[in-house]
Amino acid sequence: MKELLKSLPNLLTLGNLACGAIGIERLMAGDMNSILICMGLAAILDFADGFTARLLGADGELGKQLDSLADLITFTLLPGLIMLHYTLQKGYCIPDGFCSSRYAWLALPLAGAWRLANFNIDTRQKTGFLGVPTPITGIAFGSLILAFENTAESPFKAFFEHPYFFSFAPVLAAYLMVSDWPMLSLKFKKGDPLLLWKAAVPLLGLACIPVFGVYAGIPFLAVYVLWSIIANFVTQSKNG
Repeated sequence: MKELLKSLPNLLTLGNLACGAIGIERLMAGDMNSILICMGLAAILDFADGFTARLLGADGELGKQLDSLADLITFTLLPGLIMLHYTLQKGYCIPDGFCSSRYAWLALPLAGAWRLANFNIDTRQKTGFLGVPTPITGIAFGSLILAFENTAESPFKAFFEHPYFFSFAPVLAAYLMVSDWPMLSLKFKKGDPLLLWKAAVPLLGLACIPVFGVYAGIPFLAVYVLWSIIANFVTQSKNG
């Protein structure tokens, strides 16, 4: 029984990976609503595996590697393919031939692989992140399904459905993932000088919804980056 409990975090991680794989299969079938369910469930499992591992004292190298592999599939490859799907659906690239938008999606899984491999060997990222975490990036891009499947008019529609957005947004997000910019984690512990800043992150996400509606995912990603930079700058200035 004890060994089974020790394996629970890894099983949750495999559930995350399964959600990503099923999401890709659903994308091939054109079932976009199911992809959102898969990514939402994967996000819950991604949080639960780490929490469970710490609770059971089951942290280990296997779990770390599995987590990275799962995140690579669910939060970088799947969102990248979602971008490719809409790039082709909206006719931004001809079926045959080369165009930048057609291959910009590759920036997400390539940068994700680099970031996740580096994270596993980087001792500086024990309490915070350097670069934007893959789950936040993946959920932001995955949430675009809500926007692109919505036919209602919005003042943000022209921006997010412009061909340049499909060409440059994945590349910019890739840069943010592999950058050395300090980002806030949602790991809370007593005495953390960034505690209040971290606690405000979910509230900022909720605040984006009434402003941006179904387009809130990418704006929240931008707000998270700016908030993290400000939080670390202010905290370091006080300590300095």
